[in-house]
Amino acid sequence: MNNSLPITHDSHVHSLISCDSTASIDAMCASAIAKGFERICFTEHFDMNPKDSGFQYFNPERYSREIRQAREKYSGRLTVLRGIEFSEPHSYPAEFEKFQRMDFDFILCSVHWFADQWIAEKDILLRYSLEAIFEMYYGEVMKTVALGGFDALAHIDFPKRYLGRTHEPADMIDEILGEIVRRDIALELNSSPLRKGNSEPYPSDSICRRYSAQGGRKVTVGSDAHSEDEIGKDFDRLWDVVSRHGFRIVSFINRRGEFCTPPACTPNTHPPP
Repeated sequence: MNNSLPITHDSHVHSLISCDSTASIDAMCASAIAKGFERICFTEHFDMNPKDSGFQYFNPERYSREIRQAREKYSGRLTVLRGIEFSEPHSYPAEFEKFQRMDFDFILCSVHWFADQWIAEKDILLRYSLEAIFEMYYGEVMKTVALGGFDALAHIDFPKRYLGRTHEPADMIDEILGEIVRRDIALELNSSPLRKGNSEPYPSDSICRRYSAQGGRKVTVGSDAHSEDEIGKDFDRLWDVVSRHGFRIVSFINRRGEFCTPPACTPNTHPPP
């Protein structure tokens, strides 16, 4: 079924360039076209933590080559964007600085690790309370945001996808949201928790309200797809969030944001953060 929503692009997808996907870039692009999307942005994982399964997996030469091939093949039918999802950039500032100088369209940053723990470890709740997990996690997110230099913050309340519950320390969340607004960093709306059994996307409605109260309006939209069928999944729910809070959807090309809420994309007047 073709996409009939006002959302014309998916700004967070992974292919086999990431360690946790087996889908080719070509197949992902063909699926995006079949679903009626105009743009797709690959945000392949880059992980520096030696304990992470993605450590030393990323191949920039192969990535560039396959993006170039996709752009040639789908020219005029789909805008194919080359992004990166850089994990814990505050822990690896020298490497992150190198990536900032590369020719990515979009830099998405995220936190998957804290206190040398992978958030999805099955026994993590045996070692820490739910409150402690979220508070340590948000402490790392604040370090990432304080570093800056990226375009959007991915899945701000990430642990809930795996823990099935959430904890929202208001002071920490408000500090993070205030800083991304000050730095003109977009907040990502991410639909992946919905297909994992959660009742709401990232972020929660309460975090969205806090973002709006801080003056935040700029959001990216992504499925966090790792297979062709997940592209644009549950975007009707993301559009509900955009509409309810008065957010503006932004897409990045050459690190420059374009507002893509209908009827057309228009340049963002702010430079990259």
